[in-house]
Amino acid sequence: MKSFAIKSATDAPSILELVNEIENGFVVRIVRHREDWDDVSEEFMTHELFETCMRTGYIAELSA
Repeated sequence: MKSFAIKSATDAPSILELVNEIENGFVVRIVRHREDWDDVSEEFMTHELFETCMRTGYIAELSA
């Protein structure tokens, strides 16, 4: 599973993980680290939105 850092205005790190690739895009898990807890959600992201986020630097792949 690939992981990506999400650019944020706050100091709290957020991670996007690719859970599954489907025909129209990706199922992604977004983990937002808070002071005392983690906010985890699973969402659908189109291929086009994913590529735009990569191109603009909003997300960046984390090295393994």
